[in-house]
Amino acid sequence: MPRLDRVGVSRERTGKNGISSYPKDDAQTENNSKPETENYNKEQESKIDFSLYLREPKYTLEDVILPAATRHQVDLMMAELEHQELIYETWGMGEKHKLDKALSINFYGPPGTGKTLTAEVIAHALDLNILVVPYQQLESKYVGETPKNISDVFKFATEKKAILFFDEADSFLGKRLENVTQAVDTAVNLTRSVMLTELSKYEGVVIFATNLYSNYDPAFVSRIRRTIKFELPDEEGRVKIWEAQIPTKLPLDSSVDFKELAKQFDKISGRDIKNAVFQAVVAAAHEDKLESEKKVTQSHFVKAITEIIEANKAAEKPQPQLVPVNEEVELPREQPDTTAS
Repeated sequence: MPRLDRVGVSRERTGKNGISSYPKDDAQTENNSKPETENYNKEQESKIDFSLYLREPKYTLEDVILPAATRHQVDLMMAELEHQELIYETWGMGEKHKLDKALSINFYGPPGTGKTLTAEVIAHALDLNILVVPYQQLESKYVGETPKNISDVFKFATEKKAILFFDEADSFLGKRLENVTQAVDTAVNLTRSVMLTELSKYEGVVIFATNLYSNYDPAFVSRIRRTIKFELPDEEGRVKIWEAQIPTKLPLDSSVDFKELAKQFDKISGRDIKNAVFQAVVAAAHEDKLESEKKVTQSHFVKAITEIIEANKAAEKPQPQLVPVNEEVELPREQPDTTAS
């Protein structure tokens, strides 16, 4: 694992954006009758400005409220980053892990449980920028472009000495296809192979986050140094999250009881609570009262979190699917029309 030069990183983090490119074929087309599609992909190569996704982290470990088990795993991960010289040089672990160049970390768990926030915490602790990679930007409809984009993003992160963060990582690290029948299947497998290659030679910190860890290809799982499970907050954690979302200037009614809210509404994420607080504040501001009389009440919070829970349930309802039947099925007989005169 490489040693991170925090001073050098701090100086270089604001450098000019570097975007890798691929050489174009300078040969001129001798036959004008050739189909224009031969050069179509070259003209349409994706040119992604990764600097748009490079940002300075704003959160520290004190800003994150996590269950005890998750927090313990995060603390161990931070210890590895803090004591690299001791672990890899003084104690000689670098001699036994010569090929483990990258610190690859995987966060998995339900949405809204703090995975992205914790990635920013790590970047902040290392005094590094974080490059948040959206899959929809890397994926290209042109065959062969997606692997190039993946190579480019690793190169860009290396040049900028940034932490690389892949959200919805199951899109990148999914199981490779065994029965390849179409060009698109080959492209999918090529994308997976390129990701494996880039991950093997990368020398920085890369973090993956997913809600669907079971979809990972085993080859990727074996290359991930540390996997941390993020769970929904318990009652004590929910109280802290409710309280943490309230600015000091916000006028609260005496009816507000965050302990009661935490007790009454379970199986919700920190993001759910954050959204509920904002919705409650908007509802209070919208009331037909003098501004000096407006306050956020317990009923505002209850109504907001109830609506969010109902919306979550609606999104989770399974959609009906058509199942092919390979055998004869007896259909109900058509009933005679008894209404005819």
